[in-house]
Amino acid sequence: MRILSWNVQYGKSSDGSADFARILQHIKSLGDFDVICLQELGRNMAEYCRPDQADHLLMTRQCFREHQAVWGSGFSWPPKDGDGDSMGDLRQEFGNVSLVKSGLLDFRVHQLPQPATPGKQQMQRIAVETLVDSTMGPVSILNTHLAFHDDAENQQQVAYLSHLEQERIDHHREPKQIGSGTYQAGSLAAARILCGDFNFTPDTRQYQYQLDMNWADAWKLNNNDEAHPPTCGLFDKAQWPQGEHCRDFFWFSPELQSLQFDISVDTHSDLSDHQPVMLEISI
Repeated sequence: MRILSWNVQYGKSSDGSADFARILQHIKSLGDFDVICLQELGRNMAEYCRPDQADHLLMTRQCFREHQAVWGSGFSWPPKDGDGDSMGDLRQEFGNVSLVKSGLLDFRVHQLPQPATPGKQQMQRIAVETLVDSTMGPVSILNTHLAFHDDAENQQQVAYLSHLEQERIDHHREPKQIGSGTYQAGSLAAARILCGDFNFTPDTRQYQYQLDMNWADAWKLNNNDEAHPPTCGLFDKAQWPQGEHCRDFFWFSPELQSLQFDISVDTHSDLSDHQPVMLEISI
């Protein structure tokens, strides 16, 4: 299974120009993927969408017609009125999309915690979960983008994702009663992959928390003591004056940690402030 994760920053490149179509074509150039997890797509928001590219989700669906698109937005607002910024009659949304080529069993969108952060910028964050069939049974792939402006908010969101993982484990240990209709068995994930833009770096408490909660950093599993390749700040020095660093990860639940896989970062593209991260795993 080949999976790509990329914070595409609504198509804004390091030179400040915005062209979401370039993002989609670059993904095509990277090869064929079973699952594509993208963060920061806009729909009908003048701040993020060119007038001729008003709906990034629609563009993505049209480009990847062989994939099923699962969309998640933290909000859905009506068009702006009277300020000249309206993109028409369609609702304003901003979020993540997961594209699944085949074997999509189930999906859901999780609203992540949003504690009060007085005086700081904040937007509702989400995680798009897709359950995809594999040789080991259903695998949950969580595609997320965590809080940037407040460390405590980020930590609560990290803890919530681990709470979801503990629920999965508990349901295996203590199976529920099966019934008909809405009480059918459904698909219970045999393993979980967590990916996206976490807005923390390997030297933070959130990264250590992930390890303490039995998540495995895929890069470190394959590369031992080798430093993470940069996934952010390579080209855009205005947004990232600290320079290149890593804040985009793939995390594995314990069931996947002994399997063969390869992980790599495309460090050549300057089409976003983040880099595409690619995983190929034998499932």
